[in-house]
Amino acid sequence: MKKTKLLLLLVSFILVACGEYHGYDADDAKSPYVPRKGAFMVKSLKTTSVYNGNEYSWEHKFKYDAHKRIKEVSSNITFYAEDKWEGTYQGKRTSVAKYYYLDNDIDVVYTVSFEYPKYPAKNRTYDGTDEGVFDPKTGLLSSYSALDFVYSGQTLTAAYADGGRRYEITRDRDNNVTGYNVEDDYDGSLITANGNKYNYLSRENNTNFDFSGYLGYWGVEEELVPNASPYYAAYQLAAFGFLGSTGKHLPVGEPVKTDTGETVMGKWEFDESGRPVVFTESSGRKTVVTY
Repeated sequence: MKKTKLLLLLVSFILVACGEYHGYDADDAKSPYVPRKGAFMVKSLKTTSVYNGNEYSWEHKFKYDAHKRIKEVSSNITFYAEDKWEGTYQGKRTSVAKYYYLDNDIDVVYTVSFEYPKYPAKNRTYDGTDEGVFDPKTGLLSSYSALDFVYSGQTLTAAYADGGRRYEITRDRDNNVTGYNVEDDYDGSLITANGNKYNYLSRENNTNFDFSGYLGYWGVEEELVPNASPYYAAYQLAAFGFLGSTGKHLPVGEPVKTDTGETVMGKWEFDESGRPVVFTESSGRKTVVTY
């Protein structure tokens, strides 16, 4: 009798742990979504920045299925928090996000953990699932989490968020995203003006990854990670072509004037194969790309 109860408990645990994804095989999963194509597949990104003498870092590693669709993003982030009484202290954030392609639907299941070496009582872990629906004819997301999308052909033009915010996406003639504006959909007032803000190289992006999405130029993914986009996002959508056609060229960011009045923008470095490997923004923040 005890063995029977133990077996039933074990089976119940396995079913709960696996849930509706039990038996899921990413390579066999069907979906109308087609990922962004590129000669080179990005394996990982690591962005670093120094602020007040402390180095922040955001590292994201990617895994793909047999169809070259993203199937997992694992992230390691080092940041610093400030407290009125405790001052500045280090925090570490790790996360894993898995993409499940379920015919016309998609689920992204994620777990995020925070660790504070000096204050372990602050440590915490949470998980969740964000859900989306593809248009079966276009393969584009018609809705995702708190967002609904509007396209012109394959091109995202606007997104509506819960709470009445409307994102208008701006682009150049090569379809590169140059920014976004956020309006109050109820009264039309402008909340954020970031349209036509970012520039691009004439050199084409030969990877499967639209860096403008990762850098936050599209704006809409702010709704998924409020006040923490783009680098803190546990996973990416626009960068992998989930939100329609992506840009043609490599981004160089926003023009910034130095103390001498000179206007500077970001700079890319390339390896001998012509792959973009290092992007240094005008602010000094640096992203290293591996393949």
